[in-house]
Amino acid sequence: MTAWHVVQATLALGDDEVLRVDRLSHPGAERITARVAAEDRRADLALLKAEASFPASARLLRGARTVKQSEPVTVVGHAVVQEVGDRAPVVWVEALGEWQGEASRSDGVVLGRFYSRDILSGMSGAPVRQRSDDSVVGVVSARYNTSDGWLVHSVWASRVEELRSLCAGHVDLGGSGIQWIGFTAGAATAVAESVLRKPGTGPGSEIRVETARAPDQDGAQVLPPASPGGAVDATPTGTGGAVSDAITEEVTQSALARAARWFLDSL
Repeated sequence: MTAWHVVQATLALGDDEVLRVDRLSHPGAERITARVAAEDRRADLALLKAEASFPASARLLRGARTVKQSEPVTVVGHAVVQEVGDRAPVVWVEALGEWQGEASRSDGVVLGRFYSRDILSGMSGAPVRQRSDDSVVGVVSARYNTSDGWLVHSVWASRVEELRSLCAGHVDLGGSGIQWIGFTAGAATAVAESVLRKPGTGPGSEIRVETARAPDQDGAQVLPPASPGGAVDATPTGTGGAVSDAITEEVTQSALARAARWFLDSL
């Protein structure tokens, strides 16, 4: 996954529609060939299909809306640094920052925003990772170059929510080994369906479900995200509360159905 504008600029330099991707951990290593599998130009995202495997990939992705404001984040990406003399060029730089929340454009696209003084040209398309658990929360799209001092050092990020949508139909989200945190709609539906399938559960039956408060809904309760196997995952969702802080609530079958519908309608 990378930024669409990076792909667009690269393809404009040739006519074979082939991209060659560097491995930052192995400078000088043979580049990996890739092609565009899907794109979301409005969200500035492109999904690439590589012809060879990368040494490692991100396995934990977190919904941007579950990230606390001021949460420390880090970005590692290509760096365009003007060195002097005969020094070897800098290949990559680690930039630290703080997550600030979201911003909505007039065309309806919602972006993540974080603060960093060290984001450089060349870092577009790099993952924004939450430092506490190394989860990816976004993809660098652009640094806001303020002309009047407002929002200085702000960086726009394409959200994991759009990344996840772009993967649909191209990546087996359930069996790829990737863990998605903070996507509650699927969990609510899975739990509701499991209740309907369970023998002896009727409209008056009750089950116990661990719930945690959602940061973007005052007073609302959300179900923990489902694991790739369909079971409810008790991993913290970035709200700042540990698993031990979760409350236990008695919920009926009809309440679960209503919760599932509400989550799906709010996406």
